[in-house]
Amino acid sequence: MIYRVALLCALVLLSCPFLSSGALADEIAASADLKAATVYSDRAALTRRASVDVPAGKHVVVFKDLPTTLDPDSLRVEGEGSTPVILGALSSKVVHETELVNEREKALSDQLEALEQKRLGLEAEKKVLESKKAFFEGLLTQATRSAQEEISVYQFNTDKWTAAANVVQAGLSDEAKARLELDVQLKALFEERQKIQNELNQIRTGQKSFYEIRLPVEAKSGGRVRLDLSYQLPGAYWRPVYDARLDTASGALALTQYGNVVQRTGEDWSNIALTLSTARPHRGANMPALGPMWVDLWQAVARKAAAFGGAVSNVAMMDAAAPMAMEEEMVGDDEDSLDRWRRLQEQRVAATPQAAVINTGGFTAEYEIPGLSSVPSDGSEAKVYIGAFDTDNSLKVHILPQLGNEAYLVADATLKGEAPVLPGVVSLFRDGAFVGRGSLPLLRAGAEYKLAFGIDDQIEVKHKVLKDESSQSGMFVGKSDVLERWVVSEIQNLRKNKVSIVVDETVPTSKNEKITLELLGKQTTPGYEKDADKIKGLMRWSFDLEPKAKKDIHLGWMLSWPQGSQIQGVQ
Repeated sequence: MIYRVALLCALVLLSCPFLSSGALADEIAASADLKAATVYSDRAALTRRASVDVPAGKHVVVFKDLPTTLDPDSLRVEGEGSTPVILGALSSKVVHETELVNEREKALSDQLEALEQKRLGLEAEKKVLESKKAFFEGLLTQATRSAQEEISVYQFNTDKWTAAANVVQAGLSDEAKARLELDVQLKALFEERQKIQNELNQIRTGQKSFYEIRLPVEAKSGGRVRLDLSYQLPGAYWRPVYDARLDTASGALALTQYGNVVQRTGEDWSNIALTLSTARPHRGANMPALGPMWVDLWQAVARKAAAFGGAVSNVAMMDAAAPMAMEEEMVGDDEDSLDRWRRLQEQRVAATPQAAVINTGGFTAEYEIPGLSSVPSDGSEAKVYIGAFDTDNSLKVHILPQLGNEAYLVADATLKGEAPVLPGVVSLFRDGAFVGRGSLPLLRAGAEYKLAFGIDDQIEVKHKVLKDESSQSGMFVGKSDVLERWVVSEIQNLRKNKVSIVVDETVPTSKNEKITLELLGKQTTPGYEKDADKIKGLMRWSFDLEPKAKKDIHLGWMLSWPQGSQIQGVQ
């Protein structure tokens, strides 16, 4: 029979006081390998697993070499085994060492030290060779001087000269070859050292301390127990990213979700069960409390206003934006409202960490990545597959003549299924070719969204201004300035298939009742949607265009305002 236990340390401490101290119990060293990680937006929860043989009686299982960055309040242990086991209260302490505690970091540092010793040895050999070279050069100088003296008295001992020259030549040649070989070794050593140094820089922690976790256990009979120790620590996060692949021939859109995981916890995650969570544990679970909303007269801070360029006119309102928990924070005799506001703002900024947040709109999910995953601790991104989304979509070509003659291929997608799309960067592919990147907002099931896949060169657009004239109207009283504009967009489908076209143009929208706009019916193509997408002044024409067909979209309007007044905003 398998017995399972899963107790929080605080609960066990109350129920099993006899296990609260394991000073006299036998210690059992546990080697716990990393088995699973749940990554949040600003931290990770790691689970380590150890299998230990527990004899009958009271003992203490000791976990060592755990990172000092872990949150001790998040420690939890679960276990199961072939014999009933009572787990006591977890205790933790920081142990300081003289050496680096990260195994990989220590190994790399040792390699660098060994390479440095090797470099010093090679440099010493080079100095010896330099002395040898100087010796042979000295012999050469002395032999040359002796030969010159013999020549001056007509003594030609060529055999002796040749022998001396051969000795010097051989010595210098051997020295040059040895020095060249040393230079090659030094170059290879430098490259190896640089490579190790780069890797060390990516994982360097400098930690010479670690957490030691002690777990009292009691077993009625001996047996093997599997313990899962979990804890949270910072230095890890994940972000959703997407691939959107469009097949223009079939109109199919494949939307795939991935997770980019980054961690700098000081330990490589190798072949672990990986889960990505949208929960945000840093927010906590407690509801905040409202405090009093204190107000004061403007005169209390007026003398300070000039020093801040009048930017504190709403000091009381800014104080109200963050609830005050203590009445002692009120203005005293030596501190006025402005000084207090500045001090409190500095405290809030200092006490509030700026963590990047995934906006899930209240949606919380956990994505269990299939298979085993590996994430290095050097801060590089590990991209893991999460899943695919089904969509209903239609292809349309959107044209914005006022902004240019380009036609954009757009997929109007409707999300199917139940799972939402989280906000993230999307890589866009059209017929297998990468065309750019965009961003996706939070999309729930049934939501519609437009994904643009770049310019469609097979839709030709020409935008022309037919009339752009200013004039005056009226006589004597009530005279007005008038701006009249006619434009036309000439569109041709160069494709071999029919396409759906959407043309958007804006007309002036007045914020003043004295400014009036008149759409000119004879100069405007009918069939438009007015104020499309609930945007004032947005005119939209939607139609299908057969292969090689052409269509002109006309728009005419007239804007009037009181004579002598100036208007702004017309483009």
